[in-house]
Amino acid sequence: MVLFTGKTVEEAIDDGLRQMGLSRMKAHIQVISRGKKGFLGFGRKLARVEIKNISDNTIHKEDRQAIHEVPDTINEQNHSAASMVEETKEQVPDQHPSLQDGSDQDSKQLKEQSEKSTGNNKEAAEQTFEEFVANEFDTVDDGKDIALASEDVSKYVQTIIYEMDLEASIETTYTHRQMNLQIETPDAGRVIGYHGKVLKSLQLLAQNFLHDHYSKYFTVSLNVHDYMEHRTETLIDFAHKTAARVLESGRPFFMDPMSNNERKVVHKAISAIAGVESYSEGDDPNRYVVIAVKK
Repeated sequence: MVLFTGKTVEEAIDDGLRQMGLSRMKAHIQVISRGKKGFLGFGRKLARVEIKNISDNTIHKEDRQAIHEVPDTINEQNHSAASMVEETKEQVPDQHPSLQDGSDQDSKQLKEQSEKSTGNNKEAAEQTFEEFVANEFDTVDDGKDIALASEDVSKYVQTIIYEMDLEASIETTYTHRQMNLQIETPDAGRVIGYHGKVLKSLQLLAQNFLHDHYSKYFTVSLNVHDYMEHRTETLIDFAHKTAARVLESGRPFFMDPMSNNERKVVHKAISAIAGVESYSEGDDPNRYVVIAVKK
């Protein structure tokens, strides 16, 4: 275990890997502290990272769990698989000594085992990604699974925010299939972005991560302070004003593209107004709402 420093986390990591002669795949990297720029030369702090060689037998279970921030069960499977490969390599000369003598019988047996293994691998390779996700993740849909998914998604979003050089805390709540991430940060504007574009991108990344690693039936919602509440109020108010304009002019109004949740807010607001209707057109992420006079 060695500590390395740099102006940024990435600089400290690159310096440490270079000095230790390791690649990222063979290193366990833990960020101890992130660098601070300071003000007018005061309060500046270097970033510090801890780097360990993954092949080092002194890495403990909790350290292996932190590698790439994946669940402990997956790390255990990876280490077990690696151990089995090494054991197999050591046992081959002892289990098949006749191979060195040109034994046809052992060669035939080994070939049959290899062909069987190749067939199994081919069958697995032909399995689509959707089938893999359905088989591996969609069969489990209980409170324990959504709790684990919420924790991993929260860590994933937290990592992205740190890479944006922002300080933030995330409070996670969840129901049976829905998880909500409440982000608190002094730089709310940077996390939200113009018209919420950054927050929408974070939402999409979190949703993709969730579906790739857990059930496609789980959903995640991100909020910064009370932005989503204000955004909902703004959409409802705009929908009412647009409906009045459509009724007066008789011409349909085409709204800007928006997310599925935002379109639902507009549809619900328009459904309560007599004389107008709303429907969606286009394809995501450019799908938009049309408000028109009800026929």
